[in-house]
Amino acid sequence: MKQVIKEILLQLFPKSKELHNNYEILKTEVEKVGREYEKKSYQELLRPAEQNSTMRLIGERKIYFNAEAYHVKPDGTLCFCIDADGLPTIFGVKPSYHFYKRPDNSVYY
Repeated sequence: MKQVIKEILLQLFPKSKELHNNYEILKTEVEKVGREYEKKSYQELLRPAEQNSTMRLIGERKIYFNAEAYHVKPDGTLCFCIDADGLPTIFGVKPSYHFYKRPDNSVYY
């Protein structure tokens, strides 16, 4: 059934395979960047998004990562999100990476 749906989508949207591959590239890269950010100190992650965000060159493609602590819980835990962008995807949906960092620098999801 899944294969049939894929074939129909490819007929309806000839670029859908490329757009799906772009999503997979973004997902792979945001997971790599996310694991790197998990290793950063609690204080580093508190910096404004403009200072935490980054760009990577993958092949000849520029991929942008908007990274920010979007909430601090009452116990001090940071809610952190990294959004990937830079490649077109199906319906413009882009992957994100989320984690939580406690003041003692431990991480959970």
